[in-house]
Amino acid sequence: MPRSNLKIAAALLTVGIVSFAAGAIAQGRYPEINRAEGHLQAALGDLHVARDVFGGHKVNAEGLIQQALGQLQEGKGFAAAHGN
Repeated sequence: MPRSNLKIAAALLTVGIVSFAAGAIAQGRYPEINRAEGHLQAALGDLHVARDVFGGHKVNAEGLIQQALGQLQEGKGFAAAHGN
């Protein structure tokens, strides 16, 4: 393997390890938020399989849950960026 390919492979491995470590740390930092995300994901799954006889309210609820999940992700990013 040429030297440049070896350097690229090492760099990619390093980035992967750092990304994995950051994700693992974030998982442990916010257990209540992570649990809430799991509950919201479960609710979203239930809504997806529910019949659509609610005059658009089910679809609106799905959108609101997606917004809530996005807000939790942004909040975790904010907290992490501010050392929390």
